Amino acid sequence: MKVVLVSTSASKLKDHDTGLWIEEMAAPYYLFKGAGYDIIIASPLGGAIPIDKGSMGEGFFTDDAKKFMVSVLCV
Repeated sequence: MKVVLVSTSASKLKDHDTGLWIEEMAAPYYLFKGAGYDIIIASPLGGAIPIDKGSMGEGFFTDDAKKFMVSVLCV
């Protein structure tokens, strides 16, 4: 079975920097992967997914988020 996880393509909201809150993609990614699903990551515009820098701050940047950035997003 396949699961599609859809991310934002937006890096700005008006004049505010934004992007993917990485834990919101990492947590379900590893849950589905652990359950044996094939996972497709998509975004409306394709290409690189912008990351909200706040999601990498103290208390937010979880082990799953760190692993996801290195092994899935390759950032």
